Amino acid sequence: MEQSRKITRAELYEKVWKTPMQKLAAEFGLSDVGLAKLCKRHQIPVPGRGYWARLQFGQKPTRTRLPNIADVALDSILIVPHEKRPPEIPRLMPNQPAPVIEISENRSITHRHVLRVDKSILRCKKDKRGMPVAKQGRLVPVDVSLESLPRALRILDALFDALDGAGYCIEWGSPYTSPVNVIVLNEKITLSISEIIERKQHKITLEETSHQKIDSWWSPPRWDYTLTGRLKFTLLSTEASHLQHTWADRKKQSLESRVGEIFLSFEFTANSVKKYREDCAEAARQRAEEQKRAAERRRQEEEYNRKFEVVSKFAHAWREAVQLREFATSLKKSAGSPAVPLEQKLAIVRILDWIERHANYIDPLTDVGEIIRRFKKSEWQWNY
Repeated sequence: MEQSRKITRAELYEKVWKTPMQKLAAEFGLSDVGLAKLCKRHQIPVPGRGYWARLQFGQKPTRTRLPNIADVALDSILIVPHEKRPPEIPRLMPNQPAPVIEISENRSITHRHVLRVDKSILRCKKDKRGMPVAKQGRLVPVDVSLESLPRALRILDALFDALDGAGYCIEWGSPYTSPVNVIVLNEKITLSISEIIERKQHKITLEETSHQKIDSWWSPPRWDYTLTGRLKFTLLSTEASHLQHTWADRKKQSLESRVGEIFLSFEFTANSVKKYREDCAEAARQRAEEQKRAAERRRQEEEYNRKFEVVSKFAHAWREAVQLREFATSLKKSAGSPAVPLEQKLAIVRILDWIERHANYIDPLTDVGEIIRRFKKSEWQWNY
């Protein structure tokens, strides 16, 4: 992984206007989206669509000026390259060889959970696909035709025996309304065996058309289903459903011959779930840190704006005091004219006295300690 590097806001601005984002992002060890977000966070404008094409054709498109910012903390940028992560579940199995689990065609079903699955499937009732349904309320890990059911049960029975032998716990408690879970390394892994079904659009027959004319509430099926007899085994985490793996019958390899791979993948999937949880925790930690940094930037910006408002109010008051004193000086000069009657001169003296007192009252420079206190203090109200 590349080392982190520091760069100034102005330097990054120059780079994004000289090098396309995708190429520059690779140089920094980021994605182009990540680099764009970084520029947005530091208020750095980036070239718009068509900018590089116009340069290529000899044109000179205008740059967007780098704006001034109040938050000085945004001037320094720390670029941390992203480490490329491997896929969550690699398609390859671990390096250890898969155990051989033999499944004969005359295998007897003995595992208690598999026997219960068998008893939970109704032979006399089928769904619209032609598949037998389970007893009301029960969730069974098998969804196959009656013809494929013995095969699916043998596979499940052999697998469950192997899991028991490895010390894993199989959970499927009464009243059997929840999925079958296998506890591996304290992780819940669920499984299912299904039959691959081919589906095609149903073509309405003449008989169905006549039936529909007689009974307007009736409608023909939308799809025709064909049971293939090919089985598929699915293994997935109850916590992270995207972490799943599937095996199916192939032309030269049956699902029975792959039960050893399936057995080995339980622990592999459990470790993948732990890695996924760690990644989620790390991502949450990074989000929390970014939110903390954003909150600190907002706090700094608010403090900067507060201090600016404090100084602006003091400056405004000082300008008013200066103007009053300048006015008093001009008024005093005018009062010295021989043309001004004595009575008016006495009145002007009283006015000058009031102006001097009021100018001293509003002039912040008469109490620099108050300026310092209000500049430092964040909770204050000053109305004038």
